[in-house]
Amino acid sequence: MDLPSQLLAQPDALLLDLTATSREGAISALHAQLAKSPAVKDAPLLLRDLLERAMLAPVCIAVDVALPHARTDAVARVVVGVARVTPPGVGFDGEHPAVRLIFMVGTPKQQVEEYLLAVAAITRLLKTEGVRTGLLAARTAAEFTALLARGAAS
Repeated sequence: MDLPSQLLAQPDALLLDLTATSREGAISALHAQLAKSPAVKDAPLLLRDLLERAMLAPVCIAVDVALPHARTDAVARVVVGVARVTPPGVGFDGEHPAVRLIFMVGTPKQQVEEYLLAVAAITRLLKTEGVRTGLLAARTAAEFTALLARGAAS
């Protein structure tokens, strides 16, 4: 299993049933969990970089999936956080008013290839038959991460 797949199978942060009323609130809540990873060297910088990137360009990759990400000096290695938002979801922009799944990626600035591989792995994961619906329906963290692992291995 390659590094991006391993990171998806065992994310640095997992937040199920996130309740948020805004894009910034959702990003901040998942960041708070991700910031607990020892690979996060500068949590305030990571949050600032994630929010700045989300303001510059859309971060949604599907109608109900957001991928806030940043290439940043705030992390020592690629870090991944995953959240499932409670229904009806949270608005990220006018075209994505009900995001339910959030995949947050922080990558050291010099690791461009790793960044691209992580984004590709997330995209592949969500295209795997049944994974997206399974993630939305999972009842426990163990069930959720098992789906992540199975999808990442595909």
